[in-house]
Amino acid sequence: MENKIELKRIVMEVFGGCNYTCQMCPQTNPGRGKSFTRKMPISEFERILDQIVPKYGMPQINLEGSGEPTMAKDLPKYIEAVKKRNLKCFMYCNGARLNGQFMKDVVNAGIDFIRFSVIGYNRELYKKWMNIDNFNLILSNLTEIQSYVKSTSAKTQISTYHLITDNSKINQEIESYKKNVINVVESIAYIWKMHNWSGNHDNINPREKTARRSCGRPFAPELTVRAGGSLGRTGAIVPCCQTLGPPNEEKSILGHLDKNSFEDIYFGEEYEKLRKAHENKDFDKIDYCKDCDFLYDDPEAVVWTNDKNHKLYNMLGTGEDFILTEYNNREQV
Repeated sequence: MENKIELKRIVMEVFGGCNYTCQMCPQTNPGRGKSFTRKMPISEFERILDQIVPKYGMPQINLEGSGEPTMAKDLPKYIEAVKKRNLKCFMYCNGARLNGQFMKDVVNAGIDFIRFSVIGYNRELYKKWMNIDNFNLILSNLTEIQSYVKSTSAKTQISTYHLITDNSKINQEIESYKKNVINVVESIAYIWKMHNWSGNHDNINPREKTARRSCGRPFAPELTVRAGGSLGRTGAIVPCCQTLGPPNEEKSILGHLDKNSFEDIYFGEEYEKLRKAHENKDFDKIDYCKDCDFLYDDPEAVVWTNDKNHKLYNMLGTGEDFILTEYNNREQV
């Protein structure tokens, strides 16, 4: 692979742990492990940014990775670090802590987009899947942040995200979610089918198995950086956020940015092995890829959205030119 890339997105985890124990997430079962659930120090966060930006592009920065970013009490500092480098800043979260002054500080820091994961279209279903009775709290937080954004003329966009909990009732779930969440809080919304986290999670609502093809991630202009990594390490680079949890997360580490440079990892031997396997469709050679349901071509992975600009496999916020499946072979990079 030629040593050049213009990154469009970096998913850089601020906090690896989570304050939720959601049923559909490997953070809960079997649990992620202490080496991955740490906080990334702000100094390390900025050092990594400066190693990559602007030499390898002006990418959008997502703060979540696979942990809950709002667990970082100084989260606004991370947002400010992104914005002072003239980069877009996105965050996917559960939203339980986004209220009061903390919420205001996050918005005031200049964040561009916040997505609340609201799995369940009523209090009972939310409690079942997210394992906490916070449905009414989340609706209250969404209403509060929407009001604050409007009152301050902030540019922050607010979104909600739902996963289909019963594949036999897709249309019913869509209509119930629209009625009880989307229309109530006036959010940009996305409803997806569940996924199996690279095979780490036994998805009881599986996607249809089709002929496997590359997901495109090994060749795509994006980077996934964990807050932690192997024991005692920070800044692990992994192929994507889908490898969350054991056994595959540890196996998927391609290098650590605490001691290695971006160039050494991104253009290095382990990343190249991954690209070669995807190029040749030798997915069974890669433990963390062989059972991943993102290798299946499912045009209904996103079952509903009111985002008029949405395109299938488009990486949210990166513009229309970043369609993941267009990066499924070496010729694209």
